[in-house]
Amino acid sequence: MQRATGVFGRSILVATLATAFPSWALWDDKLEVFAQENITRDSNVFRLPASSDPCVAINSCSKDDTIYTTSLGLILDVPYSLQRWQLAYTWYDARYRHFDDLDHNGHIARAAWLWSVTPDLTGEASYQDEKGLASFANIQGRRPDMVTQRMALANAAWKMVPSWRLHAAANWGEARHTGELRVNDIELEAFEAGISYVTAQENRLGVAVRAEHGRNPNDFQLGGLPFNNEYEQRSVGIQGRWVVSGLSRFDGRLDYTKREYERFSERNYSGPTFEISHTWTPTGKFTLATVAQRNVAPLQDVTASFVLVTGISLRPDWAITEKINLRGDFRYSRWEYFGADPFQQDYEHRVKSAALTLMYRPTRRIALSGTLAREERTSSLTNADYKTDTASVEARIGF
Repeated sequence: MQRATGVFGRSILVATLATAFPSWALWDDKLEVFAQENITRDSNVFRLPASSDPCVAINSCSKDDTIYTTSLGLILDVPYSLQRWQLAYTWYDARYRHFDDLDHNGHIARAAWLWSVTPDLTGEASYQDEKGLASFANIQGRRPDMVTQRMALANAAWKMVPSWRLHAAANWGEARHTGELRVNDIELEAFEAGISYVTAQENRLGVAVRAEHGRNPNDFQLGGLPFNNEYEQRSVGIQGRWVVSGLSRFDGRLDYTKREYERFSERNYSGPTFEISHTWTPTGKFTLATVAQRNVAPLQDVTASFVLVTGISLRPDWAITEKINLRGDFRYSRWEYFGADPFQQDYEHRVKSAALTLMYRPTRRIALSGTLAREERTSSLTNADYKTDTASVEARIGF
């Protein structure tokens, strides 16, 4: 109890600082140094099904806990002529009141150069590095998995003439897990190129092609045979933007995607993938972003299986006053898992989630917020259903 009280004391200190002192501008407001404290209550830390006995599954007759997370970081944003350099780093320390074997340190780091030769020839070169505890949604047991993710990106866009735009992008990424979950490690390289027709109203329509190569960098045995998770993925499709008015805009792409694995061809996929977003701003104080998608699972959610995600999300943002915002995040998705080996059946999860966040900003660099969230998953896989409720409060002060 003494340990938890000490961490709680730190959060009170941060909140006190946030309300007692103004923020200071560093380096002409180009640099911000910040401290943040978050307290989260999670009703089902390990995402266990209701039918599971936690006394047996996790060696604890309680499956809820309170997590105290202290973060320190900096944000640097330096514009110069047509160029912009950005640097952001956050270090955090997460402490669990009961499940102290989950205590960990993590970080999020990003560096980017937003370059421009002329206003018509621009691009980005960036690198991101993250380390943190993975969600227990695909573990459902007391097996912490620290994941390190890295991503490098380079892209360019050239408006050759007022009506035509060329673009190209290359990226490299990897995700590294710990322990037996290293079977989900992945490295990938991808390249994309396309051309679009652009109107004077900034509407555009074009075509793009993409190629991706991925693999697991480790040596594993599966069923007495070497495990090979190498694949090739190619896609071709259309992408565009339609500015309906100053209050409404559509962005999207529709592709035909084909992925082929070196082994276990039952994971192969060929068919449509898409992502369509609509941004609606009926007033200067309210925005609603809607996204519908059918995509291959993002890097951080990749498993040894092939995973296809289809879903929709709604993200409203209401500026109640100049200092108070109410934000929502409502999602429904279907996750289809195609087996990593002949001994595993295909299955699917259906996930519903809702979250509301109330944020108060007394100054530009001080923020206090509270969030309530609920997530529910039903699955065709035995004992993979779960429900969880979380509540959190957070205080942040920047200098």
